[in-house]
Amino acid sequence: MKEAVIVDTGYWIALFDSRDTNHAVAKSNSKTLLQNYRLYLTDFIIFETITYLNCSIERHDLALRFLEKVKEPMLTIVPVDEDVKKEALELFKKYSDKSLSVTDCASFVIMKEKGVQQYAGFDDHFKQMGYTCVLE
Repeated sequence: MKEAVIVDTGYWIALFDSRDTNHAVAKSNSKTLLQNYRLYLTDFIIFETITYLNCSIERHDLALRFLEKVKEPMLTIVPVDEDVKKEALELFKKYSDKSLSVTDCASFVIMKEKGVQQYAGFDDHFKQMGYTCVLE
């Protein structure tokens, strides 16, 4: 069975925005991720990515392309339910020394629940929380 990986917002942004400093790394790892891992993302990651693509870089077309991409069957979308939200907010409060997003905190809760130890992204917060990046 393939190992599970959560694919963070930063990866998706880098993959879709050719001007992003991590674009080449995201693109070069795309096939490896699809072929070698079970890929998870949360609905929060989807919303955060759409918002960034549409509002921060003003590329509605990229936001729509991303929405099509996440429909692919090899991606598992995990909804952030009320229990996860509650625990994510507790993590957010607990780690006042780190500039964690609530989206990251929700990812950490889901990773713990599902036993996922790896991520694809460019966010050092995952490393700070003890997770391993799979990107080369």
